[in-house]
Amino acid sequence: MADTDYFVIAAIDFGTTYSGYAFQLTSEYDPTDPTKKIFSPQAWNDGSTKLTSLKTPTCLLLDNNEDIDSFGFMAEEKYADLCMDGDNKNWYFFRRFKMQLHDTTGLKRTTMLSDETGRKLSALKVFSKSIECLKNNFSELLQKKNCHVLPHEIKWVLTVPAIWDDTAKGFMRQAAKEAGIPSEHLTIALEPEAASLFCQHLPVEKLNVGGQVKFSDAKPGTTYMIVDLGGGTADITVHEKVSCGKLKEVDRASGGPWGGTSVDGAFIQLISSIVGGPVFAVFMKKHTVDYLDLMREFESVKRNVSLSTTDDIKMKLPVTLNDTCKEQVKKDFKELVKVAKRDKDITFVGDKAKFKPALMQALFKKATDKIVDHMKYILDKTPVGKKVSLILMVGGFSESAFIQDVIKAEFHNKKDRKVLIPKEAGISVVQGAVVFGRHPENITSRVQRFSYGAKLSPSFDAKIHKSSKMYKTEKGDARCNDIFGEFMHCGTEVKVGHTVSTSYTTVRPFQGDTDLQVFTSTREKTMYTDEDGCKKLGQLTIKIPNPSEEIREISVQYVFGDTELHIHASDVKSKVPCKTTLSIF
Repeated sequence: MADTDYFVIAAIDFGTTYSGYAFQLTSEYDPTDPTKKIFSPQAWNDGSTKLTSLKTPTCLLLDNNEDIDSFGFMAEEKYADLCMDGDNKNWYFFRRFKMQLHDTTGLKRTTMLSDETGRKLSALKVFSKSIECLKNNFSELLQKKNCHVLPHEIKWVLTVPAIWDDTAKGFMRQAAKEAGIPSEHLTIALEPEAASLFCQHLPVEKLNVGGQVKFSDAKPGTTYMIVDLGGGTADITVHEKVSCGKLKEVDRASGGPWGGTSVDGAFIQLISSIVGGPVFAVFMKKHTVDYLDLMREFESVKRNVSLSTTDDIKMKLPVTLNDTCKEQVKKDFKELVKVAKRDKDITFVGDKAKFKPALMQALFKKATDKIVDHMKYILDKTPVGKKVSLILMVGGFSESAFIQDVIKAEFHNKKDRKVLIPKEAGISVVQGAVVFGRHPENITSRVQRFSYGAKLSPSFDAKIHKSSKMYKTEKGDARCNDIFGEFMHCGTEVKVGHTVSTSYTTVRPFQGDTDLQVFTSTREKTMYTDEDGCKKLGQLTIKIPNPSEEIREISVQYVFGDTELHIHASDVKSKVPCKTTLSIF
C-alpha cells in the first residue's frame, strides 16, 4: 500500500524506562510541515505520584494465566497493591526489560525473562504482550474520538536503537506480529534517525539553545551528530543534511549501555554500599512497594540535578528501609551511613535524607564519562567527526539538566560547534517515527554496522586454509569448512535499495530447497564463521520452483540500505522467483 492509502500512521516507542505512541491522520497531513498534527496523547493514568510524563513506564502485569492485566502506571499501582496484600506471588510483573536485547548472544524463541519475583516467562511473550498493550491503548483512543479504522488502514512504525543488530530487530518484528500487528503493515525505524527527521522542522522556540540557532536553518551538506540518550542506551550517529528534509547517514551507529537507568543503578549501588547488598535485597523483596516508591522519588530528583546545583538534595527514604536495616544488622540507616563514612555526604532532617550535590552528581559520572569520551573520539579522531558543526541531543535522558550541562560544557561553542536540544527531547523519537513512517525515503543512505556473509565450503587450499577446517565429501573431494563468504563489508555506505547479487547451486537432483547459514561480523577481516566477532544471523531457506533432475543455479539478491536486511531469490534459467525465509530464531 502507498502511504496515502493508510488512514493513520501510528508509531510505538518501546523504551527501557518509558514507552508511548504517537500518530497522525493522513487527512491532516501537511506536506509543508510533516510534524504538524502529530499527536502524543497523555492517555495514561500516572498514578499517585503525578510524575509528569508524556509516556508511561515500561511495566507489564500479567495474571497467573499469563494474560494481560495492565501496563504502565496502572501496572505499577496494581502491583504495589498486590505486594501490600501479599498476593503478588501469583502474578507476573516485568519492568525495564528492554535492555535484555542489548546483547543478543544466544537470543532464541525459548529465551526466558525473570520478573520481579524471579518467575520466568518467554521473552517473546513479554515483549509481544507489552506491544499489544500499547496497540490496544491506541485503538481505544481512536474509538473515543469516533475514528473507525480497519486494521489494514493503519501503518505501524516500531522504533529500535540504531546500535541494535538484525537479531534484535527481527525479535521485535516477531513480537509485534504476535501482538496483532501484520508484518506487511509494519516498518522498523531507528531511533536517532527518527529524531533527526523530526528536529529538521523544529522552530527555534522549541530548541533549548542560546542565540537564534535552529536546526531547520542548517544548509544541505551540514554534518551533524545525533546523540540519542534513552533509558537504556546511548545511540550516537553522524548524519549529513541533503535537501528537502532528507538526510543520509555518514558514520555507522555506535554507543553503549549508558542511558538513564545506569544512574538508577549507581544510586542502588550507593544505598547498597551503605546498608549492604544482602540487606538491600531483603528490602527490595519484602517491601517491593516502598522500593518502587523510592525509585520513583529518585526519578523525580535526578531530573533536577544539574552541574551547577549547590543546595543539598532532599529525599524521603522509606521507613521500611530503616526497619530492614535494624532487623538484619541491628543498626538503623543513619548509623550505617556513619559506619560507611558517608556522614559528611548524607545528613538527616526529620524523615528526610539530605545528599550533598557532589554525591548526587557523581551518580551520573560513569554514564557521562562514557558518553563524552565516545563523542570526543568520533569528533576528534574520525574524518567524518571533524566535519560535525551541530550536535543534536534527543531521547528521555537528554532531558536531564546534568547531562545537558556536561555536554554543553564539553562541546557547545567549541570549534564552532553548537549543541541543540529539543524542549521535548523525550518524544522527538516517537514523533519523528511518524514522519519516517510516512516518508522512509527521506533517509537516502546508511553505513553498514556489520559485514555480512554466508557460511561456505569451497575447495580446500592448503596455502590459505587451516588444516583443521579440511573435510572430505563422499566423492573424496577436499573441502574447507566454516568459510565466511562475505557479500557486504562493514563501514560501507550504501543507498537505500542497494542490491548485492550472488548465486548458489543445488547439489542433488530434484532438490526442493536449499539452506544457507547467514553470518554477521564486526571485524574488518573475517575468514571463518567461528572467529570472535562473527555471529550467526539466521538460516536462509530458498524454495526451488519446480524441482528437476538438473542442477539449478539460484540467484540471490541481498538488499541493503533499509533499517532491515531484505532477501530475494530467483531461478537463473527460468527467472521464476523463489520463496525465501530467513529464520533468525
